[in-house]
Amino acid sequence: MTELDARVAQTWIYPVKSLQGTRVESLDVRLHGVKGDRNWALFDLDAGKVLSAKRLGRIFDGFFDDDSIVLPDGTRLPMTECVNGGVCDPISEWLGRPIRVCSVDDIAELGDGHLTYQMTFDPPNDDSEYYDIPMPEGSFVDLAPLHMLTTATLHGCRSARPDLNWDVRRFRPNILVDVDGEMFLESQWQGRPIRIGDDLVIEVAQGTVRCAMPLRRQPALDADNPELDRQPELYQAMVDLRPEMPNHLGVYVNVLEPGTVRVGDQLSFV
Repeated sequence: MTELDARVAQTWIYPVKSLQGTRVESLDVRLHGVKGDRNWALFDLDAGKVLSAKRLGRIFDGFFDDDSIVLPDGTRLPMTECVNGGVCDPISEWLGRPIRVCSVDDIAELGDGHLTYQMTFDPPNDDSEYYDIPMPEGSFVDLAPLHMLTTATLHGCRSARPDLNWDVRRFRPNILVDVDGEMFLESQWQGRPIRIGDDLVIEVAQGTVRCAMPLRRQPALDADNPELDRQPELYQAMVDLRPEMPNHLGVYVNVLEPGTVRVGDQLSFV
């Protein structure tokens, strides 16, 4: 086993798909995802699809706190009341369409097990054509159980384009790794099993193609995490900085051996 000069800097979960994330001190990682991550999603009953901030940016204004969805006006909706198999009127009114709050246990009922969300391949343009993208069976994640990003990539992007904001919250990783090196270092780890901490073993599957979400405005989380402005210029920067893989930043990760990952954990090649 070869130790990397790399440690876990931050860990995040996103309990409700496309709502604001929650920074935590550790992750309980299972084969098909992180406990507490994307347990729920907002299902558009008219469209028959999972609604995400890829399609409707104002979803970002919602929070998850203390087992409740918190709307922009401060209304708190306990999950015990939201997840009831019917229309959630307050969320439907907020988003302007009939919304059902669904748990992963509802997926089989809603379709054939493969639900879809909508994504455009012209992220700066909300009026461009959207395509239906299937999610992994029985899950609300986009493609893989984990999303990982390195500080090397963020620092490199900031150095190359200091006029833009590269806040980690724009990219919504589960794991931010603190490591020195060149931009997109994490992509060089593809195909090599990596142990994090005592028992978690992962494998980088592929680079993460970015959607409209990094470009969108986001509300402040707290004093240390201020509001993020809408930044459509970020898309072209991600294209220009990596012409061989335009608009890719971060990596999707598969889980080889489940385990717990904590802030400060060492990474090692297995």
